[in-house]
Amino acid sequence: MIESVISLEPPGVWVSSLLQIFDLEIKVLNSILYGQSGVQNLIEIKLNGVDLEEVKKYLEERDDIEVVELEQVETDRAIGVVKQEECFGCRELMSTDCFLVSAKSKNDGRLEYTIISSHNKCLRKLMAKLEAANASPELVKMKKLSRDEMLTDNQEKIVKMAYQRGYYDFPKRIGIKDLANIFDISPATLSEILRRGQKKIIESFFDSR
Repeated sequence: MIESVISLEPPGVWVSSLLQIFDLEIKVLNSILYGQSGVQNLIEIKLNGVDLEEVKKYLEERDDIEVVELEQVETDRAIGVVKQEECFGCRELMSTDCFLVSAKSKNDGRLEYTIISSHNKCLRKLMAKLEAANASPELVKMKKLSRDEMLTDNQEKIVKMAYQRGYYDFPKRIGIKDLANIFDISPATLSEILRRGQKKIIESFFDSR
């Protein structure tokens, strides 16, 4: 598997437009399909002193956005969902074998997409599609993922279940023993699987910053 970082300047996209108006930092944490051709983006915003209500008002007034749900979770940070009818880059990605891991804004107003693909052909195809869409794509870096850097199926399943059941909430909604019972393994074994999985996720997060 190959992990690549692509810098691009998508034309007319709400993220780019928002960054031109407000001094923000935006990170797309996850994207899922919405409607026939739309997408729901789970985003995190570093406000840098900007009023969140002004950001919400701007997004709600855009014709290409249907739903805006943003909540300020810290003094200078907000998280929420933006639903739009169409998504630049989504169709390009869906027509290739590449997977979007994350997207984040840069100081120069461009976006950086972290992509995982199984071969170079997929990446070349995506770059060509982004170029045709006038997104001015640039390959920032590319590396082959080692087996140690990737979550195993078992690690991904257990970490995801722990997250969904509230193991990482404060206070916890489920303890290590109850979580271990779900998978019929000992708490010590579950704890080790979680630790290894969390380490890979944290390493991947900081490597992409």
